[in-house]
Amino acid sequence: MHPADTIVLVAFLAASVGLGLLFRRRREDASEFHLAGRALRWWPLGFSVAATLFSAINFTAFSGEVARYGLYVALSLPAFPLVAIPVVRWIIPFFHAHRSASAYAFLEERFDRRVRQLASALFVLWRLAWVAITLYATARFLGGIVPWPEPALILVLGGLALLYTVRGGLRAVVWTDVLQFGALCGGLALAIGVATARVGGLRALFALTAEQGALRPFFPFDPAALSPDPRLRITFWSALIGSLVAFLARYGADQMVVQRYMAAPTVRDAQKGFLLNIGLALLALVGLVFVGLLARAPGAMDAPLPATGIARLVLFVRSLPPGAQGLLIAGLLASTMSSADSGLHSCATALSNDFVFFHAMRPGRIALLIGLPAIAAACFAGRLGSIFEIANKVVNGLGAPLLAIVACGVWPARLTARGVFAGGIVGAVASGAVVLFVPDLALHYYAVVNTLLVLALCRLFSRFSA
Repeated sequence: MHPADTIVLVAFLAASVGLGLLFRRRREDASEFHLAGRALRWWPLGFSVAATLFSAINFTAFSGEVARYGLYVALSLPAFPLVAIPVVRWIIPFFHAHRSASAYAFLEERFDRRVRQLASALFVLWRLAWVAITLYATARFLGGIVPWPEPALILVLGGLALLYTVRGGLRAVVWTDVLQFGALCGGLALAIGVATARVGGLRALFALTAEQGALRPFFPFDPAALSPDPRLRITFWSALIGSLVAFLARYGADQMVVQRYMAAPTVRDAQKGFLLNIGLALLALVGLVFVGLLARAPGAMDAPLPATGIARLVLFVRSLPPGAQGLLIAGLLASTMSSADSGLHSCATALSNDFVFFHAMRPGRIALLIGLPAIAAACFAGRLGSIFEIANKVVNGLGAPLLAIVACGVWPARLTARGVFAGGIVGAVASGAVVLFVPDLALHYYAVVNTLLVLALCRLFSRFSA
């Protein structure tokens, strides 16, 4: 790496850790650690939600898909404005009305404590898997750029994120998210501008990629993109429906996001923050579409194009001039650290509030206790398949049981505590089996199938336990 890139990276890491540690004196207060005193305004919350759900998984998976297969993955983008309707109108007011720091406390009121703890445990497993996969995706990508082995990169990134999460609490996490998302967007914008100018501008970029079929299914139009066949890898219907269900789990059943709704002083602040998140997420994903196209375009890089999407992305970053390369890498590190710190913090909050065993422990120590195994697990995540497959099959598919249980609590008609508890356990196991043993399903449909499966099991067990 050029010395200028090293300076940018070191400055960014120092700024992230330093900002997080600024809030260390407030960590002892439980309300401050979990909900930042319920005083965070809409714009930092919007940036924080966008940053927590945007990681190197998105960069390598989304851009890599575009670089290898074209614009099929962009068919999921309309799900963002669609999911905003139920989240703004019903989900945010519902959760903000509850004063507990746990997103799953209402399940104890609807059913019993076992159902609350089951939902909390599923969330912790889901988010720790997300943290591990995020760290792995970043190390896998950066391993081709910086002269560090993947395990060393995982340990450094996970350790730094864990440091200021343990010391600072939610306020530290949110404000470092703001800094990190800004670094990501700045790095993307600079990289896209430099590479687009290299190929001769936007018109030339679209012409070059169209010749290679990289604009499919839009140009030339691919009729298979509108097929209802659930076995096709990605279609308009699987991308839209599957992403909508996955986003409902992300924005309506995820402690990490719901916790930010409850940290806002008013429902209006939470709603405005969420809408800002939608705009920022769309902006970032459109940027990743351009990165994928640039990684596909002849002339954007001074070398023959590799076959795989990730290899093309690595070459794309390495082809950037000094300074620009460092800023984009800093942005990727930023997105990874924001996902890791938010995931660990929200898991600590869930365990601290939902399980008696953790009541007497400081939340920072809980974050440390669960963070170390998650960092270690990241070293073995590559055995699960490609990053895009991991993200859609494992993360989205296994988030579905949690969405189903939360939905049962919101609409509990004809459901019993025993039925939901038994259905949730059996459904979680069955969801894992679907992910592992049903290979011919469209990637986005795993979330849909598993959500419907768990809902049906909860209803079935409730009927027998009534």
